[in-house]
Amino acid sequence: RIKEIGKEGVYAMVCDSTNVFSQGWSGSEGDLQKSLYKIIKDQKGRVLITTFASNIARLETIASVAKKLGRHIVIAGFSLHRIVDIAHKCGYLMDYEFLEPREAKGFNKDKILILCTGCQGETNAALTKIATGIHPNIELEEDDTVIFSSKIIPGNDKRIYSVFNKLILKNINIITE
Repeated sequence: RIKEIGKEGVYAMVCDSTNVFSQGWSGSEGDLQKSLYKIIKDQKGRVLITTFASNIARLETIASVAKKLGRHIVIAGFSLHRIVDIAHKCGYLMDYEFLEPREAKGFNKDKILILCTGCQGETNAALTKIATGIHPNIELEEDDTVIFSSKIIPGNDKRIYSVFNKLILKNINIITE
């Protein structure tokens, strides 16, 4: 089938291979949207979701849930800003307003959803800076929730668990797969 598609004029196919060694089917973004809605609607404080910035479909899923729940979407992280700008230029994510962290300071914390980089525990990513208390505009408080909307890539375990530990010491709720 791939050869046939090539003959039709498609020159490249780009796809996710994170689960290449896992048998079966991956869940859909629609399934994830339902799950995130159920989880987030019951959260009383800020919700922070970290995922791969390059996954525009996931960004749209998260933004859609935030919008349905009346939460303002704050983006934190250089690569996330870059991807959202590129998505807008290509006509994606147009139905959503994304705020800078400093713009969200006046909102009630239960009306905020922070979308940030750092799902793999990267040292300079927004989540690591937030967890260590050095982010200039975002500070989580007890009973806020961090959702990791990605699986741990083997080899990143120690970095991610270090971030988990920092969040747990602040009594932040952590939700993973």
